[in-house]
Order: sequence, then C-alpha cells, then structure tokens
Amino acid sequence: MCIRTADGTIVEERKLPTRKLEKLVAEWAPSRVILETCAEAFRIADAVIAAGHEVRVVPATLVRTLGVGSRGVKNDEKDARVLSEVSCRIDLPSVHVPSAMARHLKSMCGSREALVEARTKLINNARGWLRTQLWRVRTGATSTFPDRVRAHAVANRLELPEHLERELQVIEMIIVQVHAADRQLRQLAREHPVCKRLMTVPESDR
Repeated sequence: MCIRTADGTIVEERKLPTRKLEKLVAEWAPSRVILETCAEAFRIADAVIAAGHEVRVVPATLVRTLGVGSRGVKNDEKDARVLSEVSCRIDLPSVHVPSAMARHLKSMCGSREALVEARTKLINNARGWLRTQLWRVRTGATSTFPDRVRAHAVANRLELPEHLERELQVIEMIIVQVHAADRQLRQLAREHPVCKRLMTVPESDR
C-alpha cells in the first residue's frame, strides 16, 4: 500500500493482509483508491465505495503500460508506488465494477461450467480406454454414459476394471450436480427481471 497526498508526496507505505483492507478504508478521509485487477479487487472496491471513496480498478493491460513489472521486476511495493504516482498525475480509467449480485450470478454460471468441463474430461478419458479395448458402446445421452458402459460389459461378459468403475461413479455424481445447477439457473432465469426481458427478444434478433 502506498498513500500519497495530492501533490504526490508519499505519506505512508506498508504491507498488510488483503482481508484487513475493508476495515482500513472505512477509517480514511475521502480518497481516491487505485487497485490492480485481481481476484480480490471487486470485493475491496465494494468496501471502498461503501466508505465514500472513489475507486479505480485498473485493467491489467493498462497496468503494464504504466510501468508495473517493467524490466521484469514486479513486486507489491513497486507496483503500489507506480500506480499511486500515476494517479496523482492523471485520472486513471477503471474497468466496470459489477454489482455483488452480478458477480454472484456469474460465479453460479462459472461453477456449472466447471462441472460440465470436468464431466467431459472424465467421459473422454473413459472413451479413450474403451477404444483401446475395442469396446463399441451404444450411443446415447451424456447422462446415460455410465449405464451404457456397464450394460455393454454385462452383455458381452466383460470385466469392468476397477479404475474405470471409479471414473463412472464420479461421472454419475457430477451429472447429478450439473442437473441441480441447471434447475437452479432455470428457476433464476424465470424470476430475474433482466433475464425475463432478454427472453422476450425474438430468436431472429438474438
């Protein structure tokens, strides 16, 4: 953290855990707070705005052009000095700070996407093993993949390896969670006013 007066004079520099920033900014006089984009930036930005300060969450692409990480040297102390010094000369642009609700909804979609990606990776891995054994499992929906593999083994009196059975069990668990996520998101879409408006757009205009 690097704090300067309006003329650029450094009045305080120190390190502190990110988790303590929310309480700290509430104690400051009205200020302009500059943050570099990172996982914690929007949460801290919320606290900064709530405390009555201005906030700028500087995009990573701009941060590099300002000299952060120049000559391959990047550390928290140097970064804070550079950003605070530039902010005394110009009003740095900020990325859009989405609301806490918008971030929550995005994280819900991201969680579902992560589950689907994990399911796809496991199924592809299982399919790879099946091909090495020349097993031709009948086609069907993704949700029935474990059952179709087991049915093929039973019908052809083949032994299902323990490692493959473990994979199939994990795939089944992920399928259950994906379906739960789908139900949650569909319900949200039916109730959220923005989603409801978007769904009124004719398909030809989408």
